[in-house]
Amino acid sequence: MTGLPELTRRRSYALAPDLVLTPAGARDGMVVQVRENRIAFVGPRAEFERQAQGTPITDMPDRAIVPGFIDAHTHLGQAFGKAITGGEPAQIWRRIWAPMESSYDADTVHVSAKWMFLEALRGGFTGIVNFAVLDGEKAAALHQAAEDVGIRLVSATGGALPVDGPHRPTACETAKAIDAALRRAEAHIDACAGQPLITPSLCIPAVQSAPVEMIRALSDYAAERGVLFQIHTNEHHVEVHWSVCTYGRRPLEVFAEHGAVGPHTLHHHCTLVTDHEIEILRETGSAVSYNPLASAWKGDRVAPALGFAARGVRFGIGTDSTRSDALRLLESAETAQRLSQGMQNADFSCGAAWTWIDGATRGSADAAGLAGVTGQIVAGQRADFLVLDRRQPEVTPSWDFEWELVRLYNRDQIDAVVVDGRCIMEGSRPVGWDSEEFLKSNRKRAQDAVSAAPIIRCHGRSADFRYR
Repeated sequence: MTGLPELTRRRSYALAPDLVLTPAGARDGMVVQVRENRIAFVGPRAEFERQAQGTPITDMPDRAIVPGFIDAHTHLGQAFGKAITGGEPAQIWRRIWAPMESSYDADTVHVSAKWMFLEALRGGFTGIVNFAVLDGEKAAALHQAAEDVGIRLVSATGGALPVDGPHRPTACETAKAIDAALRRAEAHIDACAGQPLITPSLCIPAVQSAPVEMIRALSDYAAERGVLFQIHTNEHHVEVHWSVCTYGRRPLEVFAEHGAVGPHTLHHHCTLVTDHEIEILRETGSAVSYNPLASAWKGDRVAPALGFAARGVRFGIGTDSTRSDALRLLESAETAQRLSQGMQNADFSCGAAWTWIDGATRGSADAAGLAGVTGQIVAGQRADFLVLDRRQPEVTPSWDFEWELVRLYNRDQIDAVVVDGRCIMEGSRPVGWDSEEFLKSNRKRAQDAVSAAPIIRCHGRSADFRYR
């Protein structure tokens, strides 16, 4: 397939693939019209032609159009060192990620973000929910990378004042930290204004990262300004144990007591939630990011995503910066539930494929505060979608497109990535810039950034253990 970058520069264009993945499932004989960056029409070809739209139809044989996937949880500073976490015990953020990311200057933040955006687009993500950059100059570098690439971004800032160390912050220290965080939040929201692909968000890292007064203040301010509030919730045993010993409550219970739940909140992971806490999420309309590959690679447990779905808890699906491949993430989402819940209950469906597709598209959009903006192929939403090649042996003959999407499609079957109506990647290559030259010219920077960071690896290289 050629010519899509040129075609999508038009004010209006119409595409007729073999299949369109609509909210009701895969449909053939459909036309998708895009006008001024939005989806203007989705429906039968005959109906489109009867309406005399005046826009010629471009046929796309052997292709499918599906919504762009949205990564509901990432850390964009982690692009350079993903493989060094292999074999590492949980809580790697203390030993590896926090030291690494805090050592970056603004230029390195820009390169790391652009690096991960490139990987994300190659993997079918049209949107990213990032956690988090607290420095204004570094946030500007992150935003520039998103603009360079053309991806949709939810960008978070916030504050932290750890309360799990030997020194507990005084009331005066807490008040100063809250004031600084709120000023930073206001500046961040203002900086995101006027950038159509960037949406502001606020955050606190976790229950032990700030006094409860600060958690409440940031959550309240986010609700007041109509932006998303993000926080890591019930992810690891250490975090839960500390919270119970300190507050007599589990982390999510602490957040509920101090106003950090509700429709404006996105709780990352929620792997260690009780039935009572699932009810808190449901009753308050709070959202969750389900990160199955993070559980497999570095977690303590798998989040009960099937339980979330059955009980009406809003959830999206994220990578937690493990591997930016949306199609393999779908497989991980189903597999993790099958291994942790389905097999012991003889549940052979485990979400019936569409649960995970919906979770990674409109579910992630909803969790990220982008409901109505993106996540579905419906009229009125921004035109964020993928064009998939249906000719390859893995997926032909086709019997059930949604199961095939979850289990059989790969990133090499992504023909094109369209964000906000414009084709920004075709054939795994970005449109308008040279990714090979970018990687080549920044490979040493990436290696130096990791080598210079004060990280602590407990496991070491895989080869070191071959003969032990």
